[in-house]
Amino acid sequence: MVTLGGVDPGFGPRDDLRHWPAPGGKMRDSLFWELIMPEERLGMQIYLYLTDRGKTGYNVSVWGPGTEPVALKLASGGVPADMDFDNFEFQGLTVKQPELRRSAEVVFHDEELTIEYTFAAIHDAFSYRSNPDGLPAWFAENRLEQTGRVTGFIDVGGRRIEWDRMGHRDHSWGNRNWGIPHHWKWFVAYTESGRAVNGWIWIAKGEWGFAGYVVKDGVTVPVSHIKHKASYNEDMTQRRLDAELIDIAGESTHLVLDSYGVVKLPTNDKMATEIWEAACTATIDGEVGAGQFETHWPTPYLQHLIESKA
Repeated sequence: MVTLGGVDPGFGPRDDLRHWPAPGGKMRDSLFWELIMPEERLGMQIYLYLTDRGKTGYNVSVWGPGTEPVALKLASGGVPADMDFDNFEFQGLTVKQPELRRSAEVVFHDEELTIEYTFAAIHDAFSYRSNPDGLPAWFAENRLEQTGRVTGFIDVGGRRIEWDRMGHRDHSWGNRNWGIPHHWKWFVAYTESGRAVNGWIWIAKGEWGFAGYVVKDGVTVPVSHIKHKASYNEDMTQRRLDAELIDIAGESTHLVLDSYGVVKLPTNDKMATEIWEAACTATIDGEVGAGQFETHWPTPYLQHLIESKA
């Protein structure tokens, strides 16, 4: 596994575990696992956060073309100081990491939903610090992104779906200032042959930034710029993303994402931020795959767009 660019990603040997702040500071970890199933018309993601003070919570979302999620599970509470991400348990969710930055075993179970998600990376963990635009301090201290092979199953709504397919995960740490970005688009897409792309397009303080990678033939190449055109439904939910990712080697990768279902995440932050997730069919340079397309909006601006039919 090779990553071009030679930039130190800033990962230490234990940076897939819980982080602690400098004296007098604060810290927050967030971990995310996803899998998109176009032939089943479903998307699935698990989002977990944990602060240095032990406050934790998750949302587990399964969604499709309907106006309501197929399943949406929320929990919040606290865990002890010795709880870490190599062996984490909280209200039906367990996380283990047999090999940090390589593998994860995530299980969720309640009466309505069971998920068994085993992740094996296809490339080295990638930091947005490795992109020419770097990682803005308002977003995180560091963030790893990684595409991999997922095995296991989901049982929801009387449907059991076995998995042996591509998926994605990320882990960021540091406190986020939700009020600084005007908007962002985050996306991931993958094919069964091992092609993968990850992108993040943000605008903050009037400036654009780009991050992400392209995986091709076992080589991970950082992105330098992303040309993009998105289209939306009348309620500003995602319809389509057409993007050209230009990497640091000067090569271009063409991505198309077509949404078949969206879900709104329960952010509840004081800045009235809205995060929408779209499950998508994908093509990477014409090769068919699956993907996810996320948008970030300040609620007043989003409502203005909808009401003005911009």
